[in-house]
Amino acid sequence: MPKISLFVAFICLFVIVYAQSDRDICKRLNDRCDSRVLRNGRNNDVSNIFNENCRRSNRNWRDISRCELAKANCILTLERCDTVTCENVRRVLA
Repeated sequence: MPKISLFVAFICLFVIVYAQSDRDICKRLNDRCDSRVLRNGRNNDVSNIFNENCRRSNRNWRDISRCELAKANCILTLERCDTVTCENVRRVLA
């Protein structure tokens, strides 16, 4: 029994460390994107198309910047293993 408990504790520790590194990756990506807004602009073709698509399905859609979309994409992909949909992005950025 103690071996099983030790094994479960080790797995939990591994999951916590792995999740923390994903958060760090997303934070670094967002910080880098925010630091280059003046050079690269607030929006790009991808964020514009995403906003147009979401506005078709939700009239109250608030346009998001390319950095917000990149942040949501990172969180949804690495932390939550979820798809990038209008509703999921809205939830992540809320």
